[in-house]
Amino acid sequence: MRYMLLLYGLVVLPACDPPAPAVTAPVSSLLAPDPLAGDIPRVYDRYEALAPILAQRNDTTYLINFWATWCKPCLDELPLLQELSDETDGPLRLILISLDTDTAAIARIPDYLARRGIDLPTVVLTDDRQDWKTALDEHWDGTLPTSFIYRNELRYIYRRNFRTLPDVREAVRPLLGG
Repeated sequence: MRYMLLLYGLVVLPACDPPAPAVTAPVSSLLAPDPLAGDIPRVYDRYEALAPILAQRNDTTYLINFWATWCKPCLDELPLLQELSDETDGPLRLILISLDTDTAAIARIPDYLARRGIDLPTVVLTDDRQDWKTALDEHWDGTLPTSFIYRNELRYIYRRNFRTLPDVREAVRPLLGG
């Protein structure tokens, strides 16, 4: 009898599932993870899950900031990035990618950002492989902070911190058309 139930479960039950609906969404929307979805911050253990965000080719200007809680220059520039986001009317999307790997540090990120008034989309990438970093920029060794600023095919890489709000404004100005 036990084998009959097992056979029933393997043969009959899967046949009862309705057919999967046809996918009509554009492939790009299926690939690009939404950094706002799920827990904040959302934690990824492989770069490939975030790669579509850095592969966007459209008229939005993206500023992707790699940072970590142990990096003082990173923490100093976060309020500047928030201020830039707050004051910019144009198509600008800022995303923070923390490279923290310590579980306790990751758990503190939401409170830390909330206390500083930073509400930018934030994800954590715990992938410590070097290959994805050099794929983004052959000269980047993972030093923080680093920001990738791009729109369509135009791409800038800042392997240093932003020290003032005018510094950040100047970095995005050519891509915002101003």
